[in-house]
Amino acid sequence: MGISKKGLPAERIELSRERIELQDGKMCDLVAYNVQDYGYVEYAENIEISNGEFRRARSLMPFNYLDASMQKFNWDLYGQNVQMQQCVAESFVSQFNEYQKAGKGLYIFSRTKGSGKTLLACSLANGIMEHQDICVKFVSVPELLEMTKKSYKDFIEKEDLERIRTAELLILDDIGAETKKEWIDTELFRLIDYRYSNKRVTIFTSNIPMDSLKLNERIVDRIFSMCIKLDLPEKSIRTMQAHDENMEFLKGVIKR
Repeated sequence: MGISKKGLPAERIELSRERIELQDGKMCDLVAYNVQDYGYVEYAENIEISNGEFRRARSLMPFNYLDASMQKFNWDLYGQNVQMQQCVAESFVSQFNEYQKAGKGLYIFSRTKGSGKTLLACSLANGIMEHQDICVKFVSVPELLEMTKKSYKDFIEKEDLERIRTAELLILDDIGAETKKEWIDTELFRLIDYRYSNKRVTIFTSNIPMDSLKLNERIVDRIFSMCIKLDLPEKSIRTMQAHDENMEFLKGVIKR
């Protein structure tokens, strides 16, 4: 077995190290090793991540939405005029400072599952994180309520809840899916009232119209005051995208 530079047993010995720039502009170390029973190899190590990537990784955003972006969000899939929705969405990213000053977020609504509500919310947040050094958090309402129940016993989750409560931009996903219970209204009111009172920007996604939410009227009133409505068409772009992906897959595996 080889010996590393620190004098510890190792399966590879470092031969050289060079700082290089990758095609996407990021920097990394190109390191050459002599690997036991293999020989000469090169690895790219210590690849830089952008500030936006770092912030996204800490946002609690689901893994499959970490690379969502407005550039990738395909408005044409709806097959109808969505110019107003697109303008509102683009202004949210480009004029985010103005939204912050006014304490205004978005209420992204569509009754149809897979219509792109969560995808759009994450695309917006990722666009902002690329250019703004702010704390962004993502949480679904059912997950938030589960954390709330546990937080009395779990200090780590209690800290997470505080970060969610105070985040400069919060995505509160799937509001309206929760069961109607008094303690749920109490917990949601605490969160939403804090964010309303402190002008913290919140993006809500829901398949229930704002005025039909089965929540305490104090919560609904604050959501009305906090949010610009953004209604998406009643089309499942997830289904359309899955169909296209399946067809492309079949083309590759079916032999002619």
